[in-house]
This record gives sequence, C-alpha cells and structure tokens, in this order.
Amino acid sequence: MKAHKSTLALLASIACAFVSLCAQAQTYPNRPVRIIAALTSGGPGDVATRGASQVLGQVMGQPFVVENRPGADGIIGGEACVKAAPDGHTLCTLDSFGVSLNPVIRAKMPYDTARDLTPIVHLGFLPAGIIVNASVPANSLRELLELAKTKPGAITWGSFGLASSSNLYMEWLKNVRGIAFLNVPYKGASQAWQAVLAGEVQVAVFATGPAVPQMSAGKVKVLAVNTEARFPRLPNVPTFRESGMELAIVTWFGMLAPAGTPREILLRLNSEISKEFINNAALKEKYLSAAGIEVFAPTGGSIEAFNEFLKREQAMYVGAVKAAGVSVE
Repeated sequence: MKAHKSTLALLASIACAFVSLCAQAQTYPNRPVRIIAALTSGGPGDVATRGASQVLGQVMGQPFVVENRPGADGIIGGEACVKAAPDGHTLCTLDSFGVSLNPVIRAKMPYDTARDLTPIVHLGFLPAGIIVNASVPANSLRELLELAKTKPGAITWGSFGLASSSNLYMEWLKNVRGIAFLNVPYKGASQAWQAVLAGEVQVAVFATGPAVPQMSAGKVKVLAVNTEARFPRLPNVPTFRESGMELAIVTWFGMLAPAGTPREILLRLNSEISKEFINNAALKEKYLSAAGIEVFAPTGGSIEAFNEFLKREQAMYVGAVKAAGVSVE
C-alpha cells in the first residue's frame, strides 16, 4: 500500500510539473525579454538579431530588447547569458566562433557552451571571401599563396581576434602549407575590411555581399569564397575548395538560451522565428539578405537540426585547430 501511494505521489508530482511548464509556456512572455547579442552593433549578426526581436515582439505581445555585449570573442555576452535565469526572459545570439570555436581553441572557458547553453534556432550563414586590395599582384587565391610563399612574412593580413577565421586560416596555412603572412590585428572584421580598402593591409577575410560593389568599383579583388557552391553575385569567383584550399570556415549566427529553459518556450520561439521571420520573404530580404546573410539548412530548421549541426561544427573545428596548432590561453 505504501509503495502504491508513493507511486501515485510521484505521478502526481510529475503531472503537476508538466502542467506548470505548459502553463508557463502559454503565459510566456509575461514581461520584456532581453536578447544579449554577443556581437558588434550594426554588424550582420546584430541586424539579424534585431529583425528577429521585432518580429517576436509583435507576435508575442512583449518587447524583445537587444543588448549588445561584444568582446572576448563572444565570451562576455555568452557568460552573461549562461548566468541568467533559465525562464525564457533572457536569450542570446552568438556567432559560430563564440559557440563552436571557443571551446576548442581556448584552454579555459568560464562556461561550457554545450552544457550551459541550449540552441533555439539557426539564423543564417555569412559567406565570406579572401579579399585583397586592388594593388596586390595576385588575381587568384593560388597566385596569392604563391606570392606569400616567395615573400615569407611580407604580405600583410588583417585579422580580428585569436579565435577568428582570419587567425585560424593564417596559422593553418603556416603549419600545413608552410606559407607565412604578417598578421595585423584589428578589433573586428569591419576594421580589417576598412584597412584593406584603404591599403593599410593587403589581405582580409570579409563578407562577400558588401565586397561586391567595392570589387565592381575596382578597389578590391575577391579571390575565393568559402561556400560549398559559388556565390551567386560573384559567379566567376571560385570557391576555396576549387582553389585548392581544404579549410573553409563559414560564419553563422544562432539564437540560444540558458540551459534549463523550458522546452515548450524554446519550441515556441523556434516556431515563431522560423515562420514569421526567416520564412517571410520581405523580412528575410530586409534583415538577412541585405546584411549579406544567406539562408540554407539548418537555418530556420528545428532545434534538433541545429543541435546536430553544432556537433558537426565542433568536430570540424577540432580538426582545424589541431592542424593549425593554435591555442588561446
């Protein structure tokens, strides 16, 4: 009899917890929601975040306020998100480096991205290219690498952080190919891009979308793009792989929440962003395409699809970092 009562009590407590979670999801949000963007204000990921926040505010009846917390390759914003209450009223957006590269390249992290954050929805990819100032005597990636090989450490490359694609490319080329560029560090990708335009440095990695008009104006040359297929607006520019470079890192952006956030809330956020934002042609053009962000799987897909993608990304970075011999203390 005691065992029977104990079982009934356990079932009752589970039922109460389930009803409580459902009620919480139905009444969510009951106050303004903060989205911590571990991204530079005005950048592509920030634009995507603000587009999503406006849509969520309209369809869910509460303000979704974006708070930019860039710095330390996404760790500052990520840590603030991890420490927040897991009730759906604090969310965060990070890029691929903040989620997938940091745990691999850094010896120590103040949190575990896989354990302490949970994915909500993938917000899109930012195709980029290896871009050179028009004065550089190279018209292809192969020619650039040959030039750098004949002049070790003489060709300047603008980078933007130790845990960034630019730094990883340079270290990978040095350790795998024996090709050394001169690393010139900047605070962010946009500063490195401006340095290439001004001729302060010769090479940088930057989004292909904004590079197109500058290429048309004859100010820069896009030597290769990092996507699997050629970039539609630059059909004559080969991909990294076509150019003989095996390592191709594509930046992406995602919305996440503190671990323990009720699944019903995560599912609702995923559904609203996918349906009302990413699959809305006008909003997609305004906040994603205009910012150079491309939509392909798992963008706008399920939480499970995003989670599986994260596992593949982690494995890719493990191999790349090992080959490059890079670590950040």
